[in-house]
Amino acid sequence: MRVFFSVGERSASNYVYHIFKEVKGIEAWGITDERLESIGFRSIAKIEDLSVVGIVEALPKIPLVLKLYRQIEHLLSHMDVLVLCDAPAFNLPLLKRAKGKVKKIIYFISPQVWAWKESRAKIIAQYVDHLIVLLPFEVEFYRRYISERLKIHYVGHPLVDIAKPSQSRESFERLVGAKEFIGLFPGSRWSEIKRHIPYIKQVFAELSKKRELYGVIPTFESFKDYIQEALRGLPVRVLTHKDTPTPAYDVMSYSVASLIASGTAELEASLLMNPHIVFYRVSPLTYLLGKMLVKVKWVSLTNLILKRQAIPEVVQKDWRILYKYAEDLLSFEELRKEMKESFLELRKLLGEEGVIDRLRELFLSIFQEG
Repeated sequence: MRVFFSVGERSASNYVYHIFKEVKGIEAWGITDERLESIGFRSIAKIEDLSVVGIVEALPKIPLVLKLYRQIEHLLSHMDVLVLCDAPAFNLPLLKRAKGKVKKIIYFISPQVWAWKESRAKIIAQYVDHLIVLLPFEVEFYRRYISERLKIHYVGHPLVDIAKPSQSRESFERLVGAKEFIGLFPGSRWSEIKRHIPYIKQVFAELSKKRELYGVIPTFESFKDYIQEALRGLPVRVLTHKDTPTPAYDVMSYSVASLIASGTAELEASLLMNPHIVFYRVSPLTYLLGKMLVKVKWVSLTNLILKRQAIPEVVQKDWRILYKYAEDLLSFEELRKEMKESFLELRKLLGEEGVIDRLRELFLSIFQEG
């Protein structure tokens, strides 16, 4: 069985890694990272090659993307299954190119068609055989698109199983060198790191003036030197997988609170009961275009799933606004307690533990279909 995985995000790679790390008998190719390669995936490109946010920011990537499409099209004629993981800007054009070249197509992790560009749902319905969604409200959204061709599956969210610390509070506090610290999450893409580090630097510099507080930033090894240099002189510790197996989950589990760039990390923090504030920044043009196109009220997955604003959102705003929210969250235990009550509600909506096993069984059953 030969399977091509088109993985455009680190979060999707994390799920694929946990689902397939113990699966034998599959020859896996794809757009990958070091974790997927460690379990035998053969790489034709890296996630970082494609990972960018924003319309303007994506333009320099076009020549690389076109070359990659040609490579993948050639490979697909030798594959049994194509698995697309989120990343609609890359994967939806690939979906069309794959028609007739591969026996079966699975879309794992639906693009956020319920937020904007609902027309993408029609493309998925036309070309995809199986759609595996991770959010409970997506089942109802896609109900109108179910057909003899397209089948919709929901077995819970894999983060219910995955989001766990790798060590005790005591050992992690010894690693950090402090008992009270705040988590700082600038994002998982290079474009986000460059845009967000100067922003959260201003916020944390102000916070650290008024209270004895450490900042801890979990990141990837390739970003570590840049972040440390940018934050030189501040009481900040930068951690990677070389320091602890799951740096992000450890920080979320044991920090007083966190400031988190919008994305999967925000949902992970909620599942780990970590009070937090969501922020995000893009280029002014991308923001203006997004405001015209996006149909949802919130950027936070927690807020979207709960259908209310349980988490403050600071999008495209001055750093002083994020600082004010952070100061309040650190100062008032009642605010943190209220958030944690919302997180308990969220966990109930995302399924019982055992999601990874259920996803593995689902994938294998689809692979084995005639």
